[in-house]
Amino acid sequence: MREKNLPIDRSKHKVYTRNARKCVLKLLGSCYDRKTTAELWEKIQLQYAEYLKDEPPLRDLKVTASIYDPILIFAWYVTADRKPPREEVQREVCDSFFGSFNVLGRVFDLNRKRDFRLACRIFKKTSDIREEEIKRFPASFRMGFFDCDESNGVVRYSFTQCPNAEFARRHALEDALPLMCNCDHLAMQKLHACLIREGTCGTSDRCDYCICGDRNPLAKEYELVRADNGLLLSVRKGRPGSLQGEDMAALNGQIDIAAPCERAGEAGGAGQ
Repeated sequence: MREKNLPIDRSKHKVYTRNARKCVLKLLGSCYDRKTTAELWEKIQLQYAEYLKDEPPLRDLKVTASIYDPILIFAWYVTADRKPPREEVQREVCDSFFGSFNVLGRVFDLNRKRDFRLACRIFKKTSDIREEEIKRFPASFRMGFFDCDESNGVVRYSFTQCPNAEFARRHALEDALPLMCNCDHLAMQKLHACLIREGTCGTSDRCDYCICGDRNPLAKEYELVRADNGLLLSVRKGRPGSLQGEDMAALNGQIDIAAPCERAGEAGGAGQ
């Protein structure tokens, strides 16, 4: 189905981006033949449209991809009964949300003072936008606090409300939510930065961000732990369960641990 034919109220909502569409089609194509992929894609589109019927209107936000692209990923998650390995899914979702960071990371390094100062200005502008938008759109991202410590190369901010987490709760999709949340860690790594985060809106009362260059002494004090549901959280070094070696390399796409899905039609049909 062409996006212009999707049965959604365009006075209230927007369509997912091309990157999200490409991501979902790639995930489908790795597990199904072309005919089944096309059939499932239309089902996912209709599920997306169905989800939007009960969603608050957010089409007039300045940045809408962080709202509507995750809804398409959720629609894929509930529709496709065959899925690639989670590491592969995580990489594809991250590339969909933050693909431009692959190029940006070649010239941008948060360990450099001038780049960190620029990042602080960008984070502050985004924070200011969110502060204004919540007045008009109570269901959007709600900022908690913002602080930039340029002398120590650390920026901190938080959200006390995340539309993705609220959506996941309403539709009992908390197990898929980490696919969205983990992208923040992986995106910062592309910019030679470290995100230190001990909780999200899906696990606590806020999603906290502490960002610094990956060579900052503060970054060396923490490591990532993968919770049972796949969520990446930061803990001080020395605690059990931190990600090591191949685990982090796999998340960063440095090695390929994902075995290809069995094609639809092989060993038992399309799996629908």
